[in-house]
Amino acid sequence: MSALLHVFYKPGELFSSLPDRTRAWIIPLLVNCLLGMLIWAVEVHFMGFITIVRQQLTAIHMKPENMAIALDRANTPARLYGSYIQTALMIVLGALLISGLLKALSLMTGHSPRFGAMLSMVSLAQFPYYLIVLVMTTLILTIAPDPGSLSIRNLIATNPAAYMDKDAMAPGLYSLLESVDLLSFAELALLSYGFGKLTRAGFFGGLAAVLGIWIVYVSCKMAISLLF
Repeated sequence: MSALLHVFYKPGELFSSLPDRTRAWIIPLLVNCLLGMLIWAVEVHFMGFITIVRQQLTAIHMKPENMAIALDRANTPARLYGSYIQTALMIVLGALLISGLLKALSLMTGHSPRFGAMLSMVSLAQFPYYLIVLVMTTLILTIAPDPGSLSIRNLIATNPAAYMDKDAMAPGLYSLLESVDLLSFAELALLSYGFGKLTRAGFFGGLAAVLGIWIVYVSCKMAISLLF
């Protein structure tokens, strides 16, 4: 548990020690899953599960008749509880995917760590992000006069897209502006620092690897947005 605190005030020492630790990823990954489910619980509590689902279906331009059927199917306790499990699974799969990609890129550095060490670094680097998002989401929804009217996609307005009209912009451009997010950039910086420490590639070497993955992710996200 102390590693979760160390990531805030001595991350360099923490990341450098990961190759000598075994299964250091378990606690931070579990904590991230818990934080992710808490974020979802707060959103559901203040905005309503069906309201969130309706926003998600509207974003993909689902036909009204199909949306009515989908909303009716979603309005069950099983779907609600299942959404919490889905949230945790997405966090785990995301951490595994990022760790796998970084592990592959680390082979070019000459100091490639174990996959477990890379997964530990990714999980620890993501912890501050989930914690800050939980705090900010709770504050925003608590003080909002009408939480249900807020956009679930841009609840925390730390990107340019939050201040623009989605319907008046090209889908690809809007998706790009969503990705230019201050909180995400802070997480990318910590991932870059951690990668540099694990592989001895330095911060800029880590930044090149992490930004490469981010660019591919944003490009895929923009391409998908054009389909809807």
